[in-house]
Amino acid sequence: MEKVFVTGRGLVTPLGTGLAANEAALRSGKSGISVVPEFVERHLDSIVGGVPDQNPPSDLLDRKTKRFCPPAGVMSVAAATEAFAEAGIAPEQVKDFDMALIGGQASSNALEIHSLAQSYIDRGYNLRAVSPFSVPRIMPSSAISILSLLFGIRGESFDVSAACASSALSLVQAARLIRSGEYDMVLVGGAEQIDWTVALGFCSCRALSTACNDTPERASRPFSSSRDGFVLAGGAAYMLLESERSVRARGVRPICKISGIAGNSSASDMVVPDADASSGVMAKAVADAGLKFSDIGYINTHGTATAVGDRVEIEAIRRLMKDGRSPAINSTKSQTGHMVGATGAAEIIFSTIMLEKGFISPSINCDDLDPEFADVDIVREYRECRFDHALSNSFAFGGSNACVVISRCK
Repeated sequence: MEKVFVTGRGLVTPLGTGLAANEAALRSGKSGISVVPEFVERHLDSIVGGVPDQNPPSDLLDRKTKRFCPPAGVMSVAAATEAFAEAGIAPEQVKDFDMALIGGQASSNALEIHSLAQSYIDRGYNLRAVSPFSVPRIMPSSAISILSLLFGIRGESFDVSAACASSALSLVQAARLIRSGEYDMVLVGGAEQIDWTVALGFCSCRALSTACNDTPERASRPFSSSRDGFVLAGGAAYMLLESERSVRARGVRPICKISGIAGNSSASDMVVPDADASSGVMAKAVADAGLKFSDIGYINTHGTATAVGDRVEIEAIRRLMKDGRSPAINSTKSQTGHMVGATGAAEIIFSTIMLEKGFISPSINCDDLDPEFADVDIVREYRECRFDHALSNSFAFGGSNACVVISRCK
């Protein structure tokens, strides 16, 4: 079975565009949450969000290509370009490799669908009001289609859609392709754009934070006694995964190893997480890495700041703490908000940065830690420390779960 290594990473998040900007924000505890003007204009209950640069510059995207490319695609191009650059591969060289491409996105372009339907109705049901480029722009797989087109990636490509676990499950699938020997390289990640049409449904089910509309930087409060829901966000995150054979042939130094992967389904409720399933998928990923839970030095939790979700996840972690020792725990969503389909890949990349650089970012806005979590090591201030193994959790609406273990290269 081939080993799986990370050789390149790219990020577009509410904390900034690029690895350097995101690392600096993680270290400083900066919040990427702000008031979203269109949420205000549409009279939503929650008016805050994590808004990235949804139109980052790219030399690869010309005017013609942009007609087919929604914001999720534009962000994906920027993130993938950075991932290839870190891996030492120029854009024009990508087509020379036998490479697969797997993306993760939770939803299609709802704003585009709304706009074209509204235009059709407003102009008297006239098809001329509907852009002929609309279909490629609303496909959930639009981002990976654009990446395949621009970089000339000819291996198999597909999109995983499993709500909040989409891009984490895309990485699970990518790792399996490399382990099996089918591919030596897979570009993998996910993207999600943020707009009022996506926020509308979450507002309706009362999942979003509303208590800090006047202080948006404090709105995302995982593990806090005053937590009142998650903060919607957008972004893109991509990684280049390679087999050991490919790493040696190219003579590159991998950043870290994907040592353990696992997925399962809660199969109990559409929106409420399940502690049995959550602990089960974590245990399975750790065992897949050939480790014990006590070997895990850091967990990047799903940590959305919902009352039930945080409680269930901590309970699932407790069940694995056989010796009573808690790994260091945080939620980077406290800084970014919830990037939905992109969040799994982004948080895995955040974990690789912290593993590589020897620090753990603070779970911000947790000065009023819920007393129920006092027995676990929730990191609330920037911490310098070395650890060899990290675990990243993704637990989604619909019951799709994924966990990934990232390990230091020996």
